[in-house]
Amino acid sequence: MNFEKDMRELTEIPALSGHEDKMIAYLLKRLEGLCEDVHVDKLGNITATYPGTEEDGGSIAYFAHMDEVGLIVKKVEEDGFLRLERVGGVPEKVLPASMVDVHTLDETRTYRAVIGNTSHHLTPADKKFAVTPIGELYVDLGCKSKAEVLEKGVDIGSVVTYIPNFTLLGDYVASKALDDRMGIYTLLYMAEELGKTEHKATIHLIFTVQEEFNIRSATPTFCRLQPDAAICVDISPACDTPELKGRYEMAVGEGVAIMYMNFHGRGTLGGLLPNPKLNAFLEKTAEEEGLKCQKEVVIGVITDDAFTQHAGTEGIPMAHLSIPLRYTHSLAEVASRRDVEDCAKLMLASACRFGKDIDICRG
Repeated sequence: MNFEKDMRELTEIPALSGHEDKMIAYLLKRLEGLCEDVHVDKLGNITATYPGTEEDGGSIAYFAHMDEVGLIVKKVEEDGFLRLERVGGVPEKVLPASMVDVHTLDETRTYRAVIGNTSHHLTPADKKFAVTPIGELYVDLGCKSKAEVLEKGVDIGSVVTYIPNFTLLGDYVASKALDDRMGIYTLLYMAEELGKTEHKATIHLIFTVQEEFNIRSATPTFCRLQPDAAICVDISPACDTPELKGRYEMAVGEGVAIMYMNFHGRGTLGGLLPNPKLNAFLEKTAEEEGLKCQKEVVIGVITDDAFTQHAGTEGIPMAHLSIPLRYTHSLAEVASRRDVEDCAKLMLASACRFGKDIDICRG
């Protein structure tokens, strides 16, 4: 793996929830020669399976989502401006004056565009400190009419994504879609290493779709596989910036976090209470490997494992690894290269140690 090259490639690929085909094609190409058993289900989830050395060595899955947040065109105005809806948790406050890519309805062409922002000189006082709601935002494609927009192949249903912007910040990186291309990077790292590393258990690497939209699209894969355990790899908001300092114990550069509880924070979407023994197994593995780790409890975050833990006939013991991330869901998220690489090492080490002899039973 080449961190800079691979992360640049991964973040450049547009993969809005429900529109992950370019990413699916990229990942299938990367897995060629690295895994003999690759499966793509009808939703687009990819599973790469590596048989264990023991006939009854058990099975464990590692999974991360390939999609990203973005926008979709809901209306083309007669004067050529595009009206939008959010796909996933896009923060409206970051959108005005943002550069975006508008994709044709068939997703074969892309046009650079800008999300409009009222001219500063003419902004009324009561609007200067207000967040513009999604219903008032629009995309300027440089077209003078609806007919000109349609002629370009853009229409209702066209997707709009943040522009690629991968940048090195010393030991840190900044980019759109680090959530969860960092997790995808760790799975590709495992894919490269598992073919030359002995492991007792059968290992499934799962690249999931539509996490940012409905969080549930990985469930059929887990119903099909029903592994003995599973570990989700995603991000968690870092709280080491001035406005969030101290809110939660999560800092960029301090290692991957082992999650003890997450929860959406409202309604019935729920979250994950991980298997305590699986968490202890990860902590012991990290200690033995000399890898720095954090502990995480956070409200306001939820991901695939909230629902995949209920898959199958008996449920699946779950744990969750979080890579700290600043400025989540924005056009420029920031993370530590070291945290990503340590997460990948912990995943591989735990996969090589896992087997039927690891006690994760309850009670």
